[in-house]
This record gives sequence, structure tokens and C-alpha cells, in this order.
Amino acid sequence: MSTSIPALHVSDPSKVEGKGEIFIASRQDAASLGVFTVKLAAHFDPAGADVYPVGAIAITVDLNDGLKGTFGATSIELINSYGKANPTVYLTGRCSLQRSKLERVPQGLRYWLMIADNSSQNSDRQAPDVVGFAIHDRAGARVAYGAGPVRTGQFTVMPK
Repeated sequence: MSTSIPALHVSDPSKVEGKGEIFIASRQDAASLGVFTVKLAAHFDPAGADVYPVGAIAITVDLNDGLKGTFGATSIELINSYGKANPTVYLTGRCSLQRSKLERVPQGLRYWLMIADNSSQNSDRQAPDVVGFAIHDRAGARVAYGAGPVRTGQFTVMPK
């Protein structure tokens, strides 16, 4: 077994909120709607009272090629954002599968979430927001994933 020193992850002042539904035609079949939704409100302000990033994140998945259900964040371990023309935020942390028909729910779940806010600066909404996520279990196996443009809803990313 080899020893590994983890990278230092430092969050920066960030705020993101919103809800959106993403449809991916290639992830639709007779048993899957081909959609995932993300609902979140998260922020970090180290100059304020925040010791760690805080908030709530729920990712509801109904895609083929992965587990279905609602994954809820149990921690937000990292939040980083940047950009003015289309502010983008990245979040990572731990999560759990809250609603599922599985008898055995995978343990040690971790999520990665990216949201590009393409509509806040564009009043005519020519470009939809884009959302991508991946969830892995404690062994590193992919549990669920998806990425695409927001079909309904909107996200607001506010880097500070």
C-alpha cells in the first residue's frame, strides 16, 4: 500500500442558488425519463461567520446508466467560483442516497457538482445554464453522473 498526501483544498468566497431540470436525450429509455434536477443554496464567506461552506444541495436523478433517486449533500467540503460573463461554481463533498428503491444503498458517497451561470448576465437568455455532476462510492465506483443544459429553471452564481 502506498502513502498519499491529499491536496490542500481551500474554498473561496462564493454563493450559488437555484433550481433546474436538465434533460439528456441519450440518457432516456423505457425505464428512465432522461432528466436530473438540482436544487441548491450554498455559500462561503470566510470574512463573515462561516467556518466552512454551508448550505443544502439535492440532486434527483432519473437517468439510465446509473442509480436513480435523490442524493442529498451531507457536507460541502469545497466551493470555488470565478468569472463575470458566465460565473461558474464547483462544489464537492459527501452525500447520501435519500430516496431509492434499492435494498442495499451504496455507502461513502461523494459528489462533484459544476454549474455555469450563462443567463444572469444575459437578459435575453440566449445561452442556458449548464450543470454537470458525478457521484462515486467509497471504492471509487461511479454511482451516477450527468451533464447538460438547463431545460427549465435558473441558477445564480455569485463569486465574491
